[in-house]
Amino acid sequence: MLGLKCRITPAEVVKAGYAQHLLTVPAADNVLRLLPALNIPDADLAEAVARLDRAATSLEKAAVA
Repeated sequence: MLGLKCRITPAEVVKAGYAQHLLTVPAADNVLRLLPALNIPDADLAEAVARLDRAATSLEKAAVA
């Protein structure tokens, strides 16, 4: 289990992740919970990180607009 501290509400990050077909869970007021499998292949992990990056970028662009 991994926790990612967010500057915005985790619910917004979860919603952006859904748009990228990435399943995450809000954990606290400012924490996003990531639950990768212990045996996740490197390629799948790289894809998940890329999707999380796209989700974060979409939130950043929305904040600027």
